[in-house]
Amino acid sequence: MTPTNPREPSRDELLAMAFVDGELDSAGLKDFEKRMATEPALAREVAELQKLELLARGWAPPEPKDSEWQRLEDELLQSTGWTLGWILLAVGGIGLGLFAAFEILTGEMAPLLKFFLAVTIGGLTVLFLLVLRGRLRTLPLDPYTEVER
Repeated sequence: MTPTNPREPSRDELLAMAFVDGELDSAGLKDFEKRMATEPALAREVAELQKLELLARGWAPPEPKDSEWQRLEDELLQSTGWTLGWILLAVGGIGLGLFAAFEILTGEMAPLLKFFLAVTIGGLTVLFLLVLRGRLRTLPLDPYTEVER
């Protein structure tokens, strides 16, 4: 039985592999990065190769530092502390937001103070939505989505 010969990789696939392996010279690197910025298919190819690289690294035994983080994460004090911290932060943020909204609508605050508070809340909302939008748009290109630490 003769082995089947798969197709040869294209020039772009070879360049993507060289990019992921850090084998491109500075001129080639700049050209390739410019192409990735304008060619979504090429960027997706690089992201897939980066995922493969990270998955291959995942087969290696954990480093001592990783095992120490895991041990710390498994401790009751650490996990309870993180949960409590996030709950307190969420409750406090929601409470402050509701209080600020109530004061803006019904309070006897000075008009200028109301304006600046509304602008601050609006700015935080815009920034949050932009970060969320950026994260959702770049998620398909994130090579770390399938890596478990």
